[in-house]
Amino acid sequence: MAAGKSFNGLNNWLRMAVKRAGMGGHLHSITKTGPLRNEINCHGDGIAFINCSLFDGIHPGLQPDMTVFVVGEKIVEVGCKEKVAIPQNCFTVDASGRTLMPGLIDGHVHLCSPFTYDVNIAAVRQMRRQIALNHLQTVYSGVTTVCDMGGPRGIIKEFQKLTDKNDLPGPGSLNCFTLISPIRDKTLGYPTQVKRIDPFQAWLLEGQVATRPNTITELKKVCYKIRDDGGDHIKTTYQPHPFSAKQFSRPQDFPVFDDDWMRAILRIGRETDMAVSIHSPFGLGTEKCVDLAIETGAVIRIQHMTFDTDLKDTVIHKMRDAGYFIIPTVMVYGDAFEMPNFISWLEENPETFMTPEANRQIKKRIQSTIANESRSGQEILELDNVYFRNHFNFVRRNTQAAHDAGIIGFGTDIGGTYSGFFGRICDEITHYTKLGISAPDIMKYLTSVNAKIHGLNDRGIVQPGGIADLILLDGNPLENPVALRNVRTVMKGGVFLKYDGVGLTSL
Repeated sequence: MAAGKSFNGLNNWLRMAVKRAGMGGHLHSITKTGPLRNEINCHGDGIAFINCSLFDGIHPGLQPDMTVFVVGEKIVEVGCKEKVAIPQNCFTVDASGRTLMPGLIDGHVHLCSPFTYDVNIAAVRQMRRQIALNHLQTVYSGVTTVCDMGGPRGIIKEFQKLTDKNDLPGPGSLNCFTLISPIRDKTLGYPTQVKRIDPFQAWLLEGQVATRPNTITELKKVCYKIRDDGGDHIKTTYQPHPFSAKQFSRPQDFPVFDDDWMRAILRIGRETDMAVSIHSPFGLGTEKCVDLAIETGAVIRIQHMTFDTDLKDTVIHKMRDAGYFIIPTVMVYGDAFEMPNFISWLEENPETFMTPEANRQIKKRIQSTIANESRSGQEILELDNVYFRNHFNFVRRNTQAAHDAGIIGFGTDIGGTYSGFFGRICDEITHYTKLGISAPDIMKYLTSVNAKIHGLNDRGIVQPGGIADLILLDGNPLENPVALRNVRTVMKGGVFLKYDGVGLTSL
């Protein structure tokens, strides 16, 4: 036992040394100036938000002239200013003319995406900085909790430790650590752009970004390891076709897990009390996954709205009756209308949200998808913008129907697509608005509904005893949801990460 611990300790030390040498050591300097070192967080007698217009995550309107009192990481009192007594020496934030509400919850992100699919020296050196930028842009946009859908396991755990301690501004995260994807011989199923990395890189990152087991025995080991590593959910895929108008003539040319493999994943999810998040953007796949989940007694969340056909009423009713939800990620499809604008954005903001190498690689890939549009329907494409545009009305209708049935939450897939730049949560909000979903409903999806979907009983609502994840913004988001572009102050667990428009850590 002692020898095993000694070996693990040496192995971890060596891994960190290689990371520092290869990826740079700038994170050490960042933590020295993290939010806990800022004088605004050096208080001992609580924080009072006074004169608030409060959206508490439950009621459809704002409650005027409210006071919210925070001690440590918890909300202690909530009430009208005449009824909440606050100590004279506490730190007071006058929120006159602004809205206070729960921190936002994004139900689908890839927080540790480096945005570099081609591994080279620049990509490796800039990886940590890119991921630090991802965390800052997420939390500065008002998102204090995310459900993460996978990335480099070791990097995820490293950054989770930093953000949990508030050494680095970033959201709390629910993790799966890896995406479980199919392979047949050497043929990859979705996502084909995420290749198997070599043993050295896998050692350095402590696992594959997309784990591709060859046997059910390997599959089960992967699922149990997620639990043993402290994961909150399992992420897998069920996509029988590429995102392309032209398809393979033989189904075996694009591997997908068969029913027995899916049952194995779902049964382990039920056994370990972990929900199974299933990437399933095609209608028949969603129907099959719902039926298998009901058969096995698993809890599932379908990731991405069905975009190739209208969702059947029977499927919607089954999901509603079983307590299953869809996270639509409408912007994944809607971005197909905006690709040239993303090129302009990357050229105008070369280092605001992206490191130079990430900017270069993503711009090149987006340009490639634009250049390939003329081949839509003629060749099998990795990402077919024309295909997405032609099917977007399915996304609209299905999201509206799922909203009417009460089976959707809110997620962006930021970090998971070529155009999924961090800080873009208002673009998903805009899609919901265009679908006719009311502003109060959108705000609930972002807070209390997403908290319920992900089993987060301590947040998403402003109430005594809850975690003090709070944001303060200009305007009334219950009238205009895009008011969330003006998040002025962000508190996570009672710690200010952004105050009056200024982030408390910069890169």
